[in-house]
Amino acid sequence: MSISKIKTVNRKPLNMVVYDNIKSAIVNGEIEPGTRLTETAVSEQMNVSSTPVREAFRRLASEGLVKIIPWRGVVVQEFSFQKLVEVYQCREALEVKAIQLAADQIDEPGIEKLKMLLEKSKVTNDYTEYTAINTTIHETLFEYANNNTLTNLIGQINDVIMHDRNVSSFSESRKDEIYEEHKRIIHALENRNKDEAAIAMKKHVENGFKYIKNRLDEKK
Repeated sequence: MSISKIKTVNRKPLNMVVYDNIKSAIVNGEIEPGTRLTETAVSEQMNVSSTPVREAFRRLASEGLVKIIPWRGVVVQEFSFQKLVEVYQCREALEVKAIQLAADQIDEPGIEKLKMLLEKSKVTNDYTEYTAINTTIHETLFEYANNNTLTNLIGQINDVIMHDRNVSSFSESRKDEIYEEHKRIIHALENRNKDEAAIAMKKHVENGFKYIKNRLDEKK
Protein backbone atom coordinates (compact mmCIF):
# COMPACT_ATOMS: atom_id res chain seq x y z
CA MET A 1 0.00 0.00 0.00
CA SER A 2 1.44 3.35 -1.08
CA ILE A 3 0.96 6.63 0.77
CA SER A 4 2.53 8.70 -2.00
CA LYS A 5 -0.83 10.18 -2.99
CA ILE A 6 -1.38 11.80 0.40
CA LYS A 7 -0.81 15.54 0.12
CA THR A 8 1.76 17.08 2.41
CA VAL A 9 0.81 19.80 4.87
CA ASN A 10 1.90 23.21 3.66
CA ARG A 11 3.75 24.63 6.64
CA LYS A 12 5.25 27.99 5.79
CA PRO A 13 8.16 29.41 7.80
CA LEU A 14 7.20 32.18 10.21
CA ASN A 15 8.91 34.87 8.14
CA MET A 16 6.82 33.87 5.11
CA VAL A 17 3.59 33.93 7.14
CA VAL A 18 4.41 37.44 8.39
CA TYR A 19 5.30 38.57 4.87
CA ASP A 20 2.13 37.07 3.36
CA ASN A 21 -0.12 38.64 5.99
CA ILE A 22 1.34 42.13 5.63
CA LYS A 23 1.34 41.90 1.84
CA SER A 24 -2.27 40.77 1.74
CA ALA A 25 -3.32 43.63 4.04
CA ILE A 26 -1.55 46.19 1.83
CA VAL A 27 -2.84 44.88 -1.51
CA ASN A 28 -6.40 44.48 -0.24
CA GLY A 29 -6.43 48.03 1.11
CA GLU A 30 -6.65 47.08 4.79
CA ILE A 31 -3.47 49.12 5.28
CA GLU A 32 -3.86 52.33 3.32
CA PRO A 33 -1.17 53.92 1.11
CA GLY A 34 0.95 56.37 3.07
CA THR A 35 0.61 54.42 6.33
CA ARG A 36 3.82 54.34 8.36
CA LEU A 37 4.78 50.92 9.74
CA THR A 38 7.40 50.17 12.35
CA GLU A 39 9.00 46.86 13.29
CA THR A 40 7.93 47.33 16.91
CA ALA A 41 4.26 48.05 16.19
CA VAL A 42 3.87 45.30 13.60
CA SER A 43 5.72 42.67 15.67
CA GLU A 44 3.52 43.47 18.68
CA GLN A 45 0.36 43.31 16.56
CA MET A 46 1.36 39.95 15.07
CA ASN A 47 2.87 38.60 18.31
CA VAL A 48 6.22 37.80 16.71
CA SER A 49 9.80 39.01 17.08
CA SER A 50 11.10 41.90 15.01
CA THR A 51 13.30 39.66 12.82
CA PRO A 52 10.58 38.20 10.52
CA VAL A 53 8.96 41.65 10.32
CA ARG A 54 12.26 43.18 9.22
CA GLU A 55 12.68 40.46 6.60
CA ALA A 56 9.10 41.05 5.38
CA PHE A 57 9.74 44.80 5.07
CA ARG A 58 12.81 44.15 2.90
CA ARG A 59 10.86 41.83 0.61
CA LEU A 60 7.93 44.18 0.32
CA ALA A 61 10.30 47.05 -0.52
CA SER A 62 11.85 44.98 -3.34
CA GLU A 63 8.33 44.47 -4.70
CA GLY A 64 7.48 48.17 -4.65
CA LEU A 65 4.81 47.80 -1.97
CA VAL A 66 6.59 49.76 0.75
CA LYS A 67 9.36 52.33 0.92
CA ILE A 68 12.03 51.95 3.62
CA ILE A 69 12.94 55.16 5.43
CA PRO A 70 16.15 54.77 7.47
CA TRP A 71 15.60 54.97 11.24
CA ARG A 72 11.87 55.64 10.79
CA GLY A 73 10.46 52.34 9.58
CA VAL A 74 8.60 51.93 6.30
CA VAL A 75 5.77 53.67 4.53
CA VAL A 76 3.19 51.88 2.40
CA GLN A 77 3.91 52.97 -1.15
CA GLU A 78 1.67 55.69 -2.56
CA PHE A 79 1.76 56.80 -6.19
CA SER A 80 -0.13 59.77 -7.56
CA PHE A 81 -2.35 59.28 -10.60
CA GLN A 82 -0.06 61.55 -12.62
CA LYS A 83 2.90 59.36 -11.65
CA LEU A 84 1.05 56.26 -12.86
CA VAL A 85 0.16 57.93 -16.16
CA GLU A 86 3.77 58.92 -16.77
CA VAL A 87 5.15 55.50 -15.82
CA TYR A 88 2.74 53.63 -18.07
CA GLN A 89 3.47 55.95 -20.98
CA CYS A 90 7.16 55.14 -20.57
CA ARG A 91 6.52 51.46 -19.92
CA GLU A 92 4.51 51.11 -23.12
CA ALA A 93 7.25 52.69 -25.21
CA LEU A 94 10.00 50.59 -23.62
CA GLU A 95 8.18 47.25 -23.62
CA VAL A 96 6.93 47.64 -27.19
CA LYS A 97 10.45 48.45 -28.37
CA ALA A 98 11.82 45.50 -26.39
CA ILE A 99 9.37 43.06 -27.97
CA GLN A 100 10.21 44.35 -31.44
CA LEU A 101 13.92 43.76 -30.83
CA ALA A 102 13.28 40.40 -29.18
CA ALA A 103 11.21 39.24 -32.16
CA ASP A 104 14.32 39.45 -34.34
CA GLN A 105 16.57 37.58 -31.93
CA ILE A 106 14.57 35.10 -29.87
CA ASP A 107 15.36 31.42 -30.51
CA GLU A 108 13.48 28.17 -29.96
CA PRO A 109 14.76 27.69 -26.38
CA GLY A 110 13.55 31.21 -25.61
CA ILE A 111 10.08 30.47 -26.96
CA GLU A 112 9.93 27.21 -25.00
CA LYS A 113 10.99 29.02 -21.82
CA LEU A 114 8.23 31.58 -22.28
CA LYS A 115 5.65 28.82 -22.87
CA MET A 116 6.79 27.00 -19.74
CA LEU A 117 6.54 30.17 -17.66
CA LEU A 118 3.11 30.92 -19.11
CA GLU A 119 1.76 27.54 -18.02
CA LYS A 120 3.36 27.84 -14.59
CA SER A 121 1.58 31.17 -14.15
CA LYS A 122 -1.71 29.43 -14.92
CA VAL A 123 -1.46 26.76 -12.21
CA THR A 124 0.23 28.46 -9.27
CA ASN A 125 -1.94 29.52 -6.35
CA ASP A 126 0.82 31.48 -4.66
CA TYR A 127 0.59 35.25 -5.20
CA THR A 128 4.31 35.83 -4.79
CA GLU A 129 5.27 32.99 -7.11
CA TYR A 130 2.79 34.26 -9.68
CA THR A 131 4.34 37.73 -9.61
CA ALA A 132 7.84 36.27 -9.87
CA ILE A 133 6.85 34.16 -12.90
CA ASN A 134 5.32 37.12 -14.73
CA THR A 135 8.36 39.23 -13.91
CA THR A 136 10.59 36.54 -15.41
CA ILE A 137 8.49 36.53 -18.59
CA HIS A 138 9.12 40.24 -19.10
CA GLU A 139 12.78 39.98 -18.07
CA THR A 140 13.27 37.20 -20.63
CA LEU A 141 11.89 39.45 -23.36
CA PHE A 142 14.32 42.20 -22.36
CA GLU A 143 17.19 39.69 -22.37
CA TYR A 144 16.40 38.77 -25.97
CA ALA A 145 16.04 42.44 -26.88
CA ASN A 146 19.76 42.62 -25.99
CA ASN A 147 19.77 46.36 -25.29
CA ASN A 148 21.35 47.32 -21.96
CA THR A 149 20.15 50.91 -22.14
CA LEU A 150 16.57 49.74 -22.62
CA THR A 151 16.92 47.40 -19.63
CA ASN A 152 18.36 50.19 -17.47
CA LEU A 153 15.53 52.53 -18.42
CA ILE A 154 12.80 50.03 -17.49
CA GLY A 155 14.61 49.52 -14.20
CA GLN A 156 14.06 53.17 -13.33
CA ILE A 157 10.28 52.64 -13.19
CA ASN A 158 10.42 49.12 -11.81
CA ASP A 159 9.06 50.10 -8.38
CA VAL A 160 5.69 51.08 -9.89
CA ILE A 161 5.64 48.09 -12.25
CA MET A 162 6.38 45.62 -9.44
CA HIS A 163 3.81 47.28 -7.17
CA ASP A 164 1.08 46.97 -9.79
CA ARG A 165 2.13 43.45 -10.77
CA ASN A 166 1.70 42.39 -7.13
CA VAL A 167 -1.69 44.10 -6.89
CA SER A 168 -2.87 42.34 -10.06
CA SER A 169 -1.82 38.95 -8.66
CA PHE A 170 -4.67 39.13 -6.15
CA SER A 171 -7.33 39.36 -8.89
CA GLU A 172 -8.36 36.07 -10.49
CA SER A 173 -10.13 37.85 -13.34
CA ARG A 174 -7.09 40.01 -14.12
CA LYS A 175 -4.83 36.95 -13.93
CA ASP A 176 -6.99 35.24 -16.55
CA GLU A 177 -6.68 38.30 -18.78
CA ILE A 178 -2.91 38.45 -18.29
CA TYR A 179 -2.62 34.78 -19.26
CA GLU A 180 -4.41 35.42 -22.55
CA GLU A 181 -2.40 38.59 -23.19
CA HIS A 182 0.91 36.83 -22.59
CA LYS A 183 -0.27 33.92 -24.74
CA ARG A 184 -0.91 36.27 -27.67
CA ILE A 185 2.52 37.86 -27.22
CA ILE A 186 4.29 34.50 -27.21
CA HIS A 187 2.27 33.25 -30.18
CA ALA A 188 3.27 36.31 -32.20
CA LEU A 189 6.94 35.80 -31.28
CA GLU A 190 6.77 32.13 -32.25
CA ASN A 191 5.42 33.14 -35.66
CA ARG A 192 8.11 35.83 -35.96
CA ASN A 193 5.36 38.40 -36.41
CA LYS A 194 6.98 41.56 -35.06
CA ASP A 195 3.99 43.83 -35.75
CA GLU A 196 1.53 41.49 -34.03
CA ALA A 197 3.87 41.10 -31.06
CA ALA A 198 4.10 44.88 -30.68
CA ILE A 199 0.32 45.26 -30.84
CA ALA A 200 -0.16 42.51 -28.26
CA MET A 201 2.38 44.05 -25.89
CA LYS A 202 0.84 47.52 -26.27
CA LYS A 203 -2.58 46.09 -25.40
CA HIS A 204 -1.13 44.23 -22.42
CA VAL A 205 0.37 47.40 -20.93
CA GLU A 206 -2.78 49.43 -21.64
CA ASN A 207 -4.96 46.82 -19.92
CA GLY A 208 -2.64 46.80 -16.93
CA PHE A 209 -3.02 50.55 -16.57
CA LYS A 210 -6.81 50.33 -16.90
CA TYR A 211 -6.97 47.73 -14.14
CA ILE A 212 -4.93 49.83 -11.72
CA LYS A 213 -6.88 52.99 -12.63
CA ASN A 214 -10.19 51.20 -11.97
CA ARG A 215 -8.94 50.09 -8.56
CA LEU A 216 -8.03 53.66 -7.70
CA ASP A 217 -11.43 54.90 -8.88
CA GLU A 218 -13.19 52.32 -6.66
CA LYS A 219 -11.42 53.68 -3.59
CA LYS A 220 -12.57 57.26 -4.17
